Amino acid sequence: EIAFTRQLQKQSPKLSYYYLGFYIHSCPKMRYKGQYRPSDLLCPETFAWVPIEQCVLQLENTRYARFNQDPDAGDARVLKDVGRALVLYRRAVMPYAAYSRKRKGSSDELEVQQYADLVGQDCAEKILLYRA
Repeated sequence: EIAFTRQLQKQSPKLSYYYLGFYIHSCPKMRYKGQYRPSDLLCPETFAWVPIEQCVLQLENTRYARFNQDPDAGDARVLKDVGRALVLYRRAVMPYAAYSRKRKGSSDELEVQQYADLVGQDCAEKILLYRA
């Protein structure tokens, strides 16, 4: 499979990545995946690709690890402003900020924040959250 991919890459240089699927460090049968170079693992918290060489020591010591060592890096999909989440209220589409101004004293901000955190930035700005 990898030989075929390398052959295809010679014909199309834009084909520069090959996804080997899941990697479970504690499974000896999967260790071969880390021997291909370059090999990257996806950080489960920031969704950034990190070279496997930087991850192996962490995987040897713990079952779960954040691979991206940048403390300021976060999930790019997290909603930064709940006011930008889209709401459908009385047949009108509006950002949550406008909805909460219309509904003075609206007490659902924590609920909307939880929704936005679960679906992420992109989806919260595309999916309509129905409010009665």
